[in-house]
This record gives sequence, C-alpha cells and structure tokens, in this order.
Amino acid sequence: MLLAEAFALFRRLGVNVETMNQRDFSISYFILAKRYHPDRNPHSAELMANINAARTTILNSYRNSAP
Repeated sequence: MLLAEAFALFRRLGVNVETMNQRDFSISYFILAKRYHPDRNPHSAELMANINAARTTILNSYRNSAP
C-alpha cells in the first residue's frame, strides 16, 4: 500500500492526517480497530485488513523519516 493510499483511507474514516503526530495516529488507530474489529462487526474483516495495512505503511514512514 502506498503512503498516499494509507492517508486516504484514514481520511475517509474521519482521521485528520495532516496535523497528527505519531501518538495521535496510534490513538486514532486503536479507536478504529475497536470500531471495525471483525469480532464486533463481522462484515468489516476486509476493512480491518485495509486499516492494518495502512497503519503499517504510515508507521514505516514515521520510522523512516525520524532523524
């Protein structure tokens, strides 16, 4: 998943990615994970997989851009 696609997914889910830092992102991820977890919402397994892929992509970009 490309970084632009990852940010687009989080924007669609209502997360302001332009102004968030890594801590804000982690909090947003856990809120989304709780809301869309397949155990709570059986029809969202594909969406949760996309959220996880987007999270991995964004966290890797944070790690790669750290000084």
